[in-house]
Amino acid sequence: MTTKFDPEAIRTSAKKLGALMDDMGAFSKLKPHWPNAGQFELAQWLERVVDDRRNGIVAHAEHLKIALEQMETTLTHIADDFENLDGDNAKKIKDSIGELKKNITSGITTLDQNTEKDQGNFGGRKNDADGDGYNDSVG
Repeated sequence: MTTKFDPEAIRTSAKKLGALMDDMGAFSKLKPHWPNAGQFELAQWLERVVDDRRNGIVAHAEHLKIALEQMETTLTHIADDFENLDGDNAKKIKDSIGELKKNITSGITTLDQNTEKDQGNFGGRKNDADGDGYNDSVG
C-alpha cells in the first residue's frame, strides 16, 4: 500500500480553512450591544443571561477563528516539510501537530482571559478572576 501526498492540495485546503472565519462582521456587530433591562434585581439577572449568551456566540466564533488560523499555518508547514521529507522532517511534522494543539489552547486561553477583564455590566465589586466571563460581582 502506498501513501500519496499532494503538498499543493494541502496548502490549498489550509488556505481555505484559514479563510473560513475571515468575515467576522456579524460577530463584531453583536459584540458591543449590552442589554439594558432596568436597575432592579430581576432585570440585572436577565441582562446577565442575555449578555452571557451573546458573549458565548462571539467567543465561539473567535475560538473557531483562532483554531482555523492555526490549522492553516500548521498544515502549510507540514506540506513544506513533507516535500523535503527526511528523518528530521518526520519529527518536525510530529512536533508541528503538538505545537498546533498548544497554540490553539494558548490563543483561546488568552482571548478568554482578556474577555474576563473587559466584560462588565454592573457597578458591583470588581472581580476579574472568578471565571464567569465578567469583571464584576453581582449581589
